[in-house]
Amino acid sequence: MILKVASRIARWGRLLFLPVIGCSRSLLPNYKFLISFFFSINLLLVSISNATALELISDSEIATAGFFQLKWSGNSSRYKLQESLSPDFTSFKTRYRGADLATVISGKADGDYYYRVVDDNNNQQDIHSNIVKVSVIHHPLINAFLFFIAGAIVFTALLILIFRGNRQHTV
Repeated sequence: MILKVASRIARWGRLLFLPVIGCSRSLLPNYKFLISFFFSINLLLVSISNATALELISDSEIATAGFFQLKWSGNSSRYKLQESLSPDFTSFKTRYRGADLATVISGKADGDYYYRVVDDNNNQQDIHSNIVKVSVIHHPLINAFLFFIAGAIVFTALLILIFRGNRQHTV
């Protein structure tokens, strides 16, 4: 499919460019040069559009540890990280503004949070990165208490064993 499209573009280019530059048909018996030329132009345009695009990623989709990291990339010297409770960003807060390419978010209550990055040098708000959803789900508080109690029992048992073992060997 791509080869068919490229050959059509090459034929059109051959019809358009050859009479202009004065080449005869015998100088270019095949159009491999034009195909490679159009492919290189296409690759250049794709790489330019990818270089200016903002991309945001999160280290976790579900944050249970109480914190998560957001990283972004783009061709700007200043960025704004925006946070919203809805995916359409009707209302949002700016959580970070600056030149860094990452930030750590902590202290969030349970819920779903949506993030995007905006180029702060550009005054147009409609140019932004992809939207990343992070769900904050803390561990239940009962689990924390159970682990604390288990640790306290093990610590107390170790202290008792250390002091009793030391007394038995003392003559």
